[in-house]
Amino acid sequence: MSIASLLVALGLASPGEAKELARHDFPYQSHYVEVMGSRMHYVDTGGDGSVVVMIHGQPTWSYLWRNVIPHVEKNHRVIALDLIGFGKSDKPDIGYTAPEHAQYLAGFVDALALDDITLVIHDWGSVLGFDYAAKHPDRVKAIAFMEAAIWSDPVEPPYGPVKVNDPSENAMQFFGELLGKIKTPGVGEKMILEDNYFIENILLPGFDGLLTEDEKNAYREPFADGKNRLPMLQFPREVPIDGQTPAHTVEMMMNYNQFLRSRKDLPKLLLHLSDGFLIGRWDVEWMRRNYEDLTIHNMGPGGHFMQEYNPDGIGQAIAIWMDDNGL
Repeated sequence: MSIASLLVALGLASPGEAKELARHDFPYQSHYVEVMGSRMHYVDTGGDGSVVVMIHGQPTWSYLWRNVIPHVEKNHRVIALDLIGFGKSDKPDIGYTAPEHAQYLAGFVDALALDDITLVIHDWGSVLGFDYAAKHPDRVKAIAFMEAAIWSDPVEPPYGPVKVNDPSENAMQFFGELLGKIKTPGVGEKMILEDNYFIENILLPGFDGLLTEDEKNAYREPFADGKNRLPMLQFPREVPIDGQTPAHTVEMMMNYNQFLRSRKDLPKLLLHLSDGFLIGRWDVEWMRRNYEDLTIHNMGPGGHFMQEYNPDGIGQAIAIWMDDNGL
């Protein structure tokens, strides 16, 4: 039973007065909207400012943005949604492929009748957000992105790999091998559906000494039951590690990468780590050369889930960029 429901049951609040918070440490009211027969959860700060839509990735939920939102909500209406199957959104019996996620995201935007959107995107949220912008350019006026999925040209000197005595230098090789295992029938099911590998072995170890156990539990809660972990299994299987399969993901990424290179009147904000996982030194330089209307900020050290490492810097950078661009 939620706190709101408990207050009503005890007679301490009426149904209209009791507000369900997204979480006790994510103090924004939960909202739900029906999309294609399922409820999608989101928080909405309201207000008359321009609309900012924050989209999380794998294996997180809108909770990831909880400490970024306060810096942006002062002058803007901030909406942070849970992708279908994630967070507090419903877990329908679907395949959770990238095209299905794209349909639900488009349905979410339509259901709330959002326009003139500034997207703030990360990880798989970047794939879906970039894809949405490419397919609905009239509804997106700016994009801020971090640790996002972009395709750059082959590395040019002097931006080759840096040799350091650090196991993380083999991170991409490790991740490629990990994806190969998850894509293997039977193996992936055990790793994700039974062992909850992505949460317990990939996400949470990086938060040791950074988050409390209660905060870590916020990431565990949506996937407490193995039956709810199918979205976490399918997203890795949607990654085209061979550059060819699945074809629908490749087509999606090729389309939006061309869109990003061709749009000259779309303000873009890149927030990158000094040594990023998805966006490295060469990717930053390549985007500097190839993207028009691009602002770049080096957010320093951190991990892939950089919203937990530097939420204040990220939120402040977004707010300043939006103000500078009249967004």
